[in-house]
Amino acid sequence: MMKRLLLVVTVLIAGTFTSFAQFDNIGLLGGSTATGWTSDTDMMTTDGVIYTLNDVVITVPDVDPGVKFRKDDDWTENWGGDNFPSGTATPNGGNIPAVNGTYNVTFNLSTLEYSFENVAGFDEVLIEIGDMDVTMVTLDGTNYTAENVMLEAGNLAFIIDDTNMGWGSADFPSGTAVEGQQIPVLANSYNISFNLDTKAYSFDYVMISMIGDGVVDWNTDTPMETTDGINYTYMLTSSGGPGKFRLNNAWNPGWGATDFPMGIGSTEGDAPNIPIAAGTYNVSFNRITGAYNFDDVTASVADFGNNKLVVYPNPSNTVWNFSAGSLIIDAVEVIDVTGKVVYSNTFNTAEITIDATTLAPGVYFTKVYSGAAVKTIKVVKK
Repeated sequence: MMKRLLLVVTVLIAGTFTSFAQFDNIGLLGGSTATGWTSDTDMMTTDGVIYTLNDVVITVPDVDPGVKFRKDDDWTENWGGDNFPSGTATPNGGNIPAVNGTYNVTFNLSTLEYSFENVAGFDEVLIEIGDMDVTMVTLDGTNYTAENVMLEAGNLAFIIDDTNMGWGSADFPSGTAVEGQQIPVLANSYNISFNLDTKAYSFDYVMISMIGDGVVDWNTDTPMETTDGINYTYMLTSSGGPGKFRLNNAWNPGWGATDFPMGIGSTEGDAPNIPIAAGTYNVSFNRITGAYNFDDVTASVADFGNNKLVVYPNPSNTVWNFSAGSLIIDAVEVIDVTGKVVYSNTFNTAEITIDATTLAPGVYFTKVYSGAAVKTIKVVKK
């Protein structure tokens, strides 16, 4: 009897270990974690549904930030999202835009809901409008932010530490909140800020920028202008190359397509880059539809044809030398990444020299004119 009982106990224990072993292995990784994109930190679970990880340190790098969840240390099944500190992930979604801090992380494998709870002990500030609550993020316990919050028109209040009394005022899009009032917001997507000490708040339209070698480079965002938070514009001088549009200087989302000079941008993670041709354009972009247009303002101006324009040295910290071969250079403009002309001069020769010593280090665009021809070249000041 004793041997049989021991056998039953052994079978039960073995069955228990087998049951735990059947849970999916879910890990957290990303450029904003200590292990980067090459190694997962396994999360803990007792039921195969709720996965947790405590005291996760998030440090946002300059390149390739964000975090994701994935299964079995493999990209076959992975989940990302657009919102932080909480949201609902999507399969193969974009990187979750995590913010510097230390967090207890929870991920629900059934609903794909996730949350990053700050363990620094700061006060909690929520945005409450109708049935929707949005948790704001803070690094210092004073300045709170929430990015890319899509709001319907209505009355909104800031809730501090889950009290029933909200803070707001009659002023929009910025003002100073007082207890017991609400803010009459208009429908749009906003980057929202709130100062817990002064109660000052602001609702700013989300940022749309252009990025890529056809704009400046893949490390520099060029912000576009807007008056309504939907339609964005910018005058771009490009030396040619690939580019994309993106939201709040992040890939959540980014828009790309193969069509030029106009098309509809796709937000798929593998969407192609837009092939921007050299020229000067009035660029327009609609955040809602993804429609874009590069209106060429130099379309009526002839180019250099088969004549090769050479610039050297490039990059340079002293001068740029230009040679136009058999053509005569009539004028040159140097334009910074904001579209401002920082140098202009007239010439009447095939070879010229531009002094770059007074310019700040960075990327510039030179427009070289020869008769009816014009050519744009990207130059770099070291």
